[in-house]
Amino acid sequence: MNMQKRSDERSKALHIEIAKKLRNNPKLWAVPKNNINRWKKGRKSLTPSVIKWEYILDKLNREEILALLESDSEESVRLRSSSPFTGILSDIERKVIFELYSRDKQLKQQ
Repeated sequence: MNMQKRSDERSKALHIEIAKKLRNNPKLWAVPKNNINRWKKGRKSLTPSVIKWEYILDKLNREEILALLESDSEESVRLRSSSPFTGILSDIERKVIFELYSRDKQLKQQ
């Protein structure tokens, strides 16, 4: 598996875990909006992906957003690369997923 594909799969795994946490704790829906607001204050201009995320968070319902986080579509893969959902997973939760994909890489190299 090439590095980009592994990175995309790891990102999807992270976002599947994020979606689980959002389903279990609705208060976490404030995190991506807060991140975008912070980014808007710290930058002169926003990337197209951040603008798209702001639109998605304002216009789509939660189930549609969760489906986007978990999708294999090209748009989902692209959007996950500039995700405003940072801060939802704990360092330990992220580390477990990163280690899983690191271990997967090591196994495939043997």
